[in-house]
Amino acid sequence: MTRRLSARASVTTIAIVCLMAVGAEAQPAPPGPPGAPGGGRGRGPQGPPQITQVSGDLYKVSTGPGVQPVTVFLVTPEGIILADPENTQVATFLKDEFARRFKVPVRYVIYSHYHWDHARGGAVFADTAQFVAYKKMPEMLKAPFTVAPPPGDTRDRDGDNRLSREETSTGTRANFDNFDTNKDGFLTLEEINAEIHPPNVLFSGKRHTVKLGGKRVDLIYTGGRHTSDLIDYYFPAERVLLASDYVWINRICCGFGFDMVPLRQWIASLKALEKLDFDILINSHWESGKKADLTAFRSYIEDLTAQVSAGIRAGKSKEELQRSIRLDKYSAYTGYPDQVPQMVGSAYDNLQRFK
Repeated sequence: MTRRLSARASVTTIAIVCLMAVGAEAQPAPPGPPGAPGGGRGRGPQGPPQITQVSGDLYKVSTGPGVQPVTVFLVTPEGIILADPENTQVATFLKDEFARRFKVPVRYVIYSHYHWDHARGGAVFADTAQFVAYKKMPEMLKAPFTVAPPPGDTRDRDGDNRLSREETSTGTRANFDNFDTNKDGFLTLEEINAEIHPPNVLFSGKRHTVKLGGKRVDLIYTGGRHTSDLIDYYFPAERVLLASDYVWINRICCGFGFDMVPLRQWIASLKALEKLDFDILINSHWESGKKADLTAFRSYIEDLTAQVSAGIRAGKSKEELQRSIRLDKYSAYTGYPDQVPQMVGSAYDNLQRFK
């Protein structure tokens, strides 16, 4: 018998203060580098989770204001498909809310990538769920920090496979004392990844479909954009794409050398997503939008790449390009003009590394 789902047609937004979130996840961070486009993901106070209906039985979870992580879940008569669990506090809140509102368990937790600001907390659902990820995620969780750094500009600069406070930034620094469980002043892989439940269903190839209760989500691998294990979530019946880090809408992006993933790969990844048939674009951070916003973001990345590449060919230094490139076409974007020099420098570093 198909169970009727409570509040299926609700279009209200429910906001509940999750007191647990004002602890391990809520310590304010020191300011990031000037113009950092939320690169720490999860820095700053974490507000009350908000559940909003997107389309049909697909819902969005916003874990706080601004750059705080965003995830989604799809309700079916046989259970719930949940994208990133975010962290233990959010996952605990969601489990209680799912039981109260929908009265079906989580059957699948799907990881977008290995970063702690999206992947912690899955163990909350381990009694009912399978955990799905792209095949590279387990190796990224075990790889040294020099190969698989945490989000933002946190880097193991001395190569000792542990992070001092000075080597961390944004969200990782904000949570340093919470992660440093043995209080030795350093973070290890084991400490940062302690609350990440390992995936037990791995897939390869460019597309993998998860089906449950007559509904589906397609997991799209475009070769990596922000990390080499990054996937995006496509809900064809709902005509919704959840784009994982980063696809910013009307916002200057991206710092940290574009995470040292070649800019040509970023552009190829975005073009692959443009081929999907959808109307609503949800980001894993910041605001949502439409398919046209994805195209606009790709055009911005292409324009930035073209102008910096031309400057490099002309023999100009990074500092000269930071002074001369203005990107006036994007003057309405958040972060303009203050963040433009940083993003020009970020693109310069990327293009010089991947010639």
